[in-house]
Amino acid sequence: MNPPRPLLLLDSPSLAYRAFFALPASIRSPSGQPVNAVRGYLDMVSRLLTDRRPAGAVHTFDADWRPQWRVEAYPGYKAARRPDPPELEGQFDILLEVLDAAGLPVVAVPGYEADDVIGTLAARATASAPVDIVTGDRDLLQLVRDPAVRVLFTVRGVRDLGTFDEAAVQARYRIPAARYADFAMLRGDPSDGLPGVPGVGETTAARLIATHGSLAGVMAAVDVQSPRLRTALQQARDYLEAMRTVVPVATDLNVVIPPRRPPDTARLEQLGLRHAIEGPVQRLLTALTGC
Repeated sequence: MNPPRPLLLLDSPSLAYRAFFALPASIRSPSGQPVNAVRGYLDMVSRLLTDRRPAGAVHTFDADWRPQWRVEAYPGYKAARRPDPPELEGQFDILLEVLDAAGLPVVAVPGYEADDVIGTLAARATASAPVDIVTGDRDLLQLVRDPAVRVLFTVRGVRDLGTFDEAAVQARYRIPAARYADFAMLRGDPSDGLPGVPGVGETTAARLIATHGSLAGVMAAVDVQSPRLRTALQQARDYLEAMRTVVPVATDLNVVIPPRRPPDTARLEQLGLRHAIEGPVQRLLTALTGC
């Protein structure tokens, strides 16, 4: 009996960013609009569909890339992150229009990030209905759960994907996947404006979680740590409490996956001509015939 084909959950902002920076900005539509991210994203999706023949694919987007509820917990969350380059910002509308014309499921939830949509859909996965998360964001490793949820991590586009199941997370970070969020709270993530506990890098964070089982276990055993580490953890109590809200992705949103529709080939042809993406659109249509 063949194993069930997984549903692909695409971290669309992450993939679009990678496409934008991988392809030259000189790729433009006849009107002069940059379309490098659109072209790259569509070709990545076509490659994924062709190579993996999934049960389907859901394109998840940020409705809010810096949700207020996370900012209220920790005002520094993404505070220093620069806005999207203007050459990229306008491409999301084009991409969404193409995906709609192709009849592909797109999901975003007001007040939440794409990560939270993915977290909710991953929480519903089972052994008989598994999901593969395609992302370049290591935060989503917290969702890995055998045999239902894997992360396919973009190393160099989607031709080179690192596959993370529970064993791979354990081998790479020396902690269980179920404790990855606790590990990330201690380590921090500068790209999101999260400094972590001062003096606690990846190695120390992994050792603490492996020894004490969880962040709660680490804090309960703070008195047995070295003086330097004990002081750092004690001084970071408020920060770590805030991280309990910021770092874990939501898993309980009201998310409904829209059904896939037949592609509107006439509309896709128009979009292809308008934006000079006829090739990527045709490759997407070809890839969809096998899914």
